[in-house]
Amino acid sequence: MASASLLVCPSVTMAQPIPDWSIAQLEDAISEGELGKIKAAAIEQSGETIYRERFDKAEPGRPVDIKSAGKSITAIAVGMAIDDGALPGLDTKVWPLLGSERGAPFDAITVADLLGMASALDCNDWERRSPGQEEKMYRTRIWRDFALSLPAREFVRDEDGDGPFSYCTAGVFLLGQVVEAATGEAFDAYVERRLFDPLAIDGAEWRRSRSGEVQSGGQLTISDTALLKIGRMVLDGGEWQGQQIVSKEWLQHMLTPRHQLGEHVHYSNLWWATLLRSKSGYVPALMMKGNGGNMVALVPSFDAVLVVQTRNYNRKSAERNGFTVLTTLLASLGEAPAD
Repeated sequence: MASASLLVCPSVTMAQPIPDWSIAQLEDAISEGELGKIKAAAIEQSGETIYRERFDKAEPGRPVDIKSAGKSITAIAVGMAIDDGALPGLDTKVWPLLGSERGAPFDAITVADLLGMASALDCNDWERRSPGQEEKMYRTRIWRDFALSLPAREFVRDEDGDGPFSYCTAGVFLLGQVVEAATGEAFDAYVERRLFDPLAIDGAEWRRSRSGEVQSGGQLTISDTALLKIGRMVLDGGEWQGQQIVSKEWLQHMLTPRHQLGEHVHYSNLWWATLLRSKSGYVPALMMKGNGGNMVALVPSFDAVLVVQTRNYNRKSAERNGFTVLTTLLASLGEAPAD
């Protein structure tokens, strides 16, 4: 069983206003449209796929755009580049590496800052008026130019060296540019060679700008089976079928929360940490999360990976509906196994 030491999250209870359903009740609710456009759901436990269902009449495994859940794969790619010795480390200054020195405070922005959504950029996707709001980037032809020319915000680091949290897709796009500059490979080609090929994942496709740049900040179209494999690899400390894909040390760092965004909600390095309700009570979960309620939850206490894929994009109910699916999937596993 995978070690729960990969997760740093308070083990306390959390109230979630979601129904207590069986799998059959969940399937009925999805078929009746109560949860919007849920496309697929799956459970993998201890290396075995024990539930997998498609709800939209498409063939099983047809890729779905998981939106910002793809950011978590960018975090893995950054770790692989560090493991490979191509990227010097988290303290690497991004603007100088990309050949776009601007002076303070931009030249001091590090890889770590962008990974933790804690840079000096005036960029907040959750605020439409923000200069860096992602929809403004998408309207431009060259996203790199947009991101590198963003203004600065008021910025003070805390005692741990982190700036205040600000959810910024443009910054995560720049991390893809960092991986490209460090490795000499296109971001998608590097991820394919280092992650997708070893896990026998095919058919994944990243959105691109009009100039051809890969959107490493999310908008990845990928299958449920691929997400189960990635989740299993992370739960197993970076190992897949005897091959070390990414170092356990990187995963430990990647998954350590840096910001508390709610009573039981933490953000680490492009991954989330929260609690999910199970038959055993509330248990810690590591999560990839994207618009529409697209989620991958890693639950160490159950040695399980849960996947929900949806097209409930930009709907207020999307996240609650996604958590309804995840909670039902987890409850179907019964009590957490004894250590």
